Amino acid sequence: MRNKRLADIGSDNHLMIANFRFKILAARKKTETSRKKYNVQKLQMPSVKEEFKLELKNRFSVLSTQNEDTDIEESWKAIKNVYIETSEKIMGFRENQQKEWISEETWKEM
Repeated sequence: MRNKRLADIGSDNHLMIANFRFKILAARKKTETSRKKYNVQKLQMPSVKEEFKLELKNRFSVLSTQNEDTDIEESWKAIKNVYIETSEKIMGFRENQQKEWISEETWKEM
């Protein structure tokens, strides 16, 4: 970056000259291994909240009537699966709202 002090532009400011180098990489494919986030904002609505509570209560009542002699690991997996399946069914997944880092106009300028 260089500063041009003697440029006659009728201003107190100095002109700056810079050279930019861009390395444009190929777009990467999105991997499905990324962790999906649940749309928990839906729980703000009273109807969805009550539906979620009722679904969890029903699934845990069925879970408690099953074998109580199971291993702690199996019990944990069952509880975890109840929460995951209920969340997917009632809340769904949150969509990624990522802005483009370079607009179409900028791409056209390059």
